[in-house]
Amino acid sequence: MTDITSLDLEAALLDQLVAGMAQGKVYCFVAVVGYPKGWKLGVAFANEQGYIATTKDFKTEEESRDYAQRMNQHIGRTDDEAMRIVISTMGGQRYRWVA
Repeated sequence: MTDITSLDLEAALLDQLVAGMAQGKVYCFVAVVGYPKGWKLGVAFANEQGYIATTKDFKTEEESRDYAQRMNQHIGRTDDEAMRIVISTMGGQRYRWVA
C-alpha cells in the first residue's frame, strides 16, 4: 500500500504537526466521534488521559478508522501497538515500548 503522506498533502502536514507536538512521546492516530456530528482524526499519547482531536473531518467511522490506520502505518505503528496506546489513555494498562 502506498504511504498516505505521499498521496495526501493534508496527511503530510498533519504528520509533521503531530510529530512536532509529540516531542519524543509515543502516540498513535485514532478515529474519534466529531461534534456535533460525524467523525474526526484524533491523536492519543501513551499513558496520558484522553486524546486531541484534529481538524480532519470524516462522514463515517469507517473512513476515519481507515485514515487513522494508514497514518499509523506511516509512523510505523502496528494495530496492536495503537490499541495498547489507546488503552493506556483510559487508565488501563500503562504502555511500555519494547524494542
